[in-house]
Amino acid sequence: MNIILIAALKGTVVLAVAWAAALLLRRSSADLRHRVWLAAMIAIALLLIPWPVPEPLRISASAALGTARAASAASPSFPWWFMLWATGAVLVLLRMVAGMIRLAALTRAADRSDQEGIRVSASVQTPMTWGVLRPVILLPAYTQGWPEAQRDIVIRHERAHIERRDWMWMTFSQAMTAIFWFHPLMWLASARLRNEAELAADDATLAGGIDAPDYADRLVEVARQLRHNAPQAAVAMVRKPMLAQRVSAILDAGRDRHGAGVGARLAILLAAAVLLLPLSAFQTRKVYHVKEDGTTAPKVASRVQPQYTKEAKEAKIQGTVELTAVIDQAGRAQEITITKALDPGLDANAMVAVHEWTFEPGTKDGKPVDVAVSIEVNFRLR
Repeated sequence: MNIILIAALKGTVVLAVAWAAALLLRRSSADLRHRVWLAAMIAIALLLIPWPVPEPLRISASAALGTARAASAASPSFPWWFMLWATGAVLVLLRMVAGMIRLAALTRAADRSDQEGIRVSASVQTPMTWGVLRPVILLPAYTQGWPEAQRDIVIRHERAHIERRDWMWMTFSQAMTAIFWFHPLMWLASARLRNEAELAADDATLAGGIDAPDYADRLVEVARQLRHNAPQAAVAMVRKPMLAQRVSAILDAGRDRHGAGVGARLAILLAAAVLLLPLSAFQTRKVYHVKEDGTTAPKVASRVQPQYTKEAKEAKIQGTVELTAVIDQAGRAQEITITKALDPGLDANAMVAVHEWTFEPGTKDGKPVDVAVSIEVNFRLR
């Protein structure tokens, strides 16, 4: 959980820079702005990768159940903050998965078209696409009554999404939103990524020779048929909140509709790397280990005995919880992580207890430094 909070704080910087860049590029192509937001999302995902720490010093401790008081001193099975984060993440992921299940059901029930990868369904109200390896375009049944030229407009729009791999990137952004559901800027970034993808697909469709008034007319016609929005898991042609902005952009003859060139893409990657490197360096503070020359090991100065939970006592659970931590220069355990779990309640109690321990900090060349340690907490019934 610590790494998620740290990535969220640094992600605020990344998303703020992306927001400023998107504002500066508001007269540039939607494809370029989409790539800016996507680069920001990928950069934040990279911040979640834990960097390796040195081989830790091992410290052992035991927690024995010998009195009724110890059994009643149980802490909750999981810390409240972890339960809160997990609940939010699961809810967002469930919405995404439910949308995919619905799309799969709609696809199975839809009628096959004479064109590969296209299906027709009376259960959808807007053209949409989804899938990566075998992408599918779902067309509403009412489009079958349109002239072929009008139906071709919406098909070109959906194929533009497929060529851009918009469904894959949208799904990635939804997964990132699930991880960082508590971060408002992540929700805004995900929405901007979706919006810019629609504008970029519009530009690609118009660049293929479609007449702008005809295209705008098809969007408005689909919006008339729309009673409720498509599942969030789909890349839908029309969502009413964005309709006016898209029609205005389509009819703007002076709008830049070119995709981002190679130079622009490289510039975005370079800018993301320049921003990410110092943030990653800050994330990976220097952590020493006792095998390094001139480094001494931290020593436990005082410890709080981990307690059994009532549930673990009744289940007669015994064993070892293994944790890693960094003993900072003040002699406190930071970045505590479970590496070998035993029982949810006992795992949590071990973390809570170790967090309360104090240490004589490790040193290098006589100065206090951060030192990686591995702590074993043994739970025994007697």
